[in-house]
Amino acid sequence: SSGINAEYGYPPRLRCFDTKQLSMKFERGMDHEVVAFHILSDDWKKIVLLQSDRHVEFQTQDGIYYKTRIPTFGRDLCYYNRAAELFIGASGPQVYRLNLCKGTFMNPIDTLSTGINVTHIHPQHSLLMFGTDSGTVECWDPRSRTRCSTLTVLDTKNITCLQSNKILELAVGTESGQVILYDIRSTKPVLTKDHHYEKPINSIHFYNSDSENYVISACSKSFKVWHKDSGKPFTAIESDEDICDVAWYEGSGMFFFANEGQKMKTYFIPSLGPAPKWCWFLDNLTEELEESTENVVYDDYKFVTNEELDSLGLSHLIGTNYLRAYMHGFFIDMKLYREVKEIVNPFAFEEYKKDLVDKKLKSQMSDRVVIKKLPKINKSLAKKDIQKGSKLMEDDRFGSLFTNPDFEVDEESEQFKLINPTVRKQESKSSDFTLYNSASEAEESEEEESVVQHKKVKRKREMKLVSCESESAIYSKKTSAATTVPLGERLSENTGVVASSTQLFGAREMKVEMESEKKPYKSKRTEEMKQHQTERRQLGRSASSLLRKQRGKFWRGRKVG
Repeated sequence: SSGINAEYGYPPRLRCFDTKQLSMKFERGMDHEVVAFHILSDDWKKIVLLQSDRHVEFQTQDGIYYKTRIPTFGRDLCYYNRAAELFIGASGPQVYRLNLCKGTFMNPIDTLSTGINVTHIHPQHSLLMFGTDSGTVECWDPRSRTRCSTLTVLDTKNITCLQSNKILELAVGTESGQVILYDIRSTKPVLTKDHHYEKPINSIHFYNSDSENYVISACSKSFKVWHKDSGKPFTAIESDEDICDVAWYEGSGMFFFANEGQKMKTYFIPSLGPAPKWCWFLDNLTEELEESTENVVYDDYKFVTNEELDSLGLSHLIGTNYLRAYMHGFFIDMKLYREVKEIVNPFAFEEYKKDLVDKKLKSQMSDRVVIKKLPKINKSLAKKDIQKGSKLMEDDRFGSLFTNPDFEVDEESEQFKLINPTVRKQESKSSDFTLYNSASEAEESEEEESVVQHKKVKRKREMKLVSCESESAIYSKKTSAATTVPLGERLSENTGVVASSTQLFGAREMKVEMESEKKPYKSKRTEEMKQHQTERRQLGRSASSLLRKQRGKFWRGRKVG
């Protein structure tokens, strides 16, 4: 079964995904990060890994099989299956050869550069290609281990990617973000494509079909598909995270992006090929998207109706190629429409400029502070409308509320105060008013005023006063009435009981018993506490029975005197 292998940076680990089950098959942890890896078998069971600590590690389905070390830090590796040799490019001028059949290192290949960035083997004629950090591509024959030629790439220092196509085509990716196509028989480039990001190219693929031939290239910022012959762009994808590598599932339009994010991104381009067999459901999705009809928008045409054609004097063009019938009108070329418009109305542009100036002036005036005067009718309602911003005064349907005196609300009436207890009575000498700093302060003040107003109305209803007199008049009436009443009656009313008795010889005796002073007000809580204390006293028991009593001495027999 086919699978997908991916290497993660931190923590360093290798994951294998099974395409049949669309799930992860296994995950292995490693001691160091992987610089490059290659699958030696047709499936995932044999893998060679080049690690950042100069180790070359071989893994099988059971785990680590063998581990060896190279003299310098490795940068890339490739496998030559005809001789079962592994070529490892490193930071030095030598390319190390590891023979997997004999299990030993062979004599290395000495290059003319100071470091090897990328290694590549042509799949058809097995030509070895090494991209160096000196801006050259060295080609070697693996049979005789001799240098065939050296290609110098202009205006670059580092070669970051190599890819061959068919027999004679070679694509070179540079550090400055350029993809250069060569014919291996010539040193002159056939085509140069720039990504315009100045980021090194990390992946190149060739797409060949009967109708079109494309080149698929990627840098850390973008992924581009362009025509091989002309260099015209076909499509492009910009990634949020930096792209590290791109893997293409050959024969389909599916691509896998290894990036600096946590998840591996997957893209499907139906025009490049069908979906793989293990994710056939993607074809159904693309077919449904193709079936959805979309309205065609003509950017270079202007839609006009029959009335507009008559006003422009172009009704004689109906039925010609200058007009395209659509719905209830026609599409006319934008250039022709503008020319005719200028002839019919030569001052249209001046009117358009005037409208733009008026709009800008209105927008500037809208930012100014506008002082709104309150109407005389329903002033409190208008004030609330301005505070809430409901724009009730600007609505034509409710305009008569603030102009017609028949709709004026009498807020002083008792009926209005009972129905609307939250109304605040504000009397100001001037027409100015102040707004609350926040909505919370306004709500609190309205609640407090509503409680006070409701209590006042309730007291008025209970008192039912007949006439309102001043306190001085009421006090004078009381004092004058009190002086006319005899002393005995006044004492009986104010002080309590008056007792009189008659004695002999006509003597009379009068006793006045004064009432005791009124007891002070006691709250309900104090009464409850007193009652509770009395109950506790009644239920209380002495603790004398709990004390230890003196015990008598035990009998020790009869005392002998």
